[in-house]
Amino acid sequence: MKLTALRPLVKLTTLRFKFYPTASRTIGCKWKGLANRFLPLIGILGVWAFQSIAVASTTWNGPTLNVSTEIPDNDDAGIISTQSVFASGISQIQTVTVTINITGTWNGDLYAYLVHDSGFSVLLNRAGRSLDNPDGSAASGMVVTFADSAASDIHTAIPMVGGSFTGTYQPDGRITDPLTVLNTDSRTAMLSSFSGLNADGSWTLFIADQSPGETSTLQSWSMNITGVPEPSTTMLGCVVMMVLLRRKR
Repeated sequence: MKLTALRPLVKLTTLRFKFYPTASRTIGCKWKGLANRFLPLIGILGVWAFQSIAVASTTWNGPTLNVSTEIPDNDDAGIISTQSVFASGISQIQTVTVTINITGTWNGDLYAYLVHDSGFSVLLNRAGRSLDNPDGSAASGMVVTFADSAASDIHTAIPMVGGSFTGTYQPDGRITDPLTVLNTDSRTAMLSSFSGLNADGSWTLFIADQSPGETSTLQSWSMNITGVPEPSTTMLGCVVMMVLLRRKR
């Protein structure tokens, strides 16, 4: 009687041991499926976290440097203004923007460039000058931001007449002699020439008046520099998680 009564328990126990490994395999497959399904999402979140943290920590917003210096009329010597950047944390430059505030008359007389390390960008080169208009823009003064990503080239977009104008424009970029430069000349000296350089060091702005009869004054200028994003601990953690999930597949 006792032996007979125990037989169903033995069978039940055997079934239980057969059931758990099967269930474990089934649950494991489900977890792998979920992991594979959410793996792209984990990657996207990792990239987002990396960008939001790294980009914010690699932007240098420079001070406005007050110059208030008249640019000598029809003089190649021009004027020079230098800003020093230290401890910016930017070992590789991604983008640079420059803002200048100029008062006076006849913007088409002006030639300006920015230099840092091996980088060289022509901001203004007799803006507006062409075969039809050899004197360039007669507009007076400007408060302009130069950015390679802007929609329009300042040389062709500048108003030909009027008072001070504002806006964001691509730099002139033409390295042609200011006495012969034309709107059709190639543009090779853009702000992208600073890409990859270390931001720290001296940045020099040069401005000269290249035609007689009118004068201008450089009131102030400033720069914003953005660095190439660097890997963050958040990003590295997400990468490790992705690798581990793939190893478990």
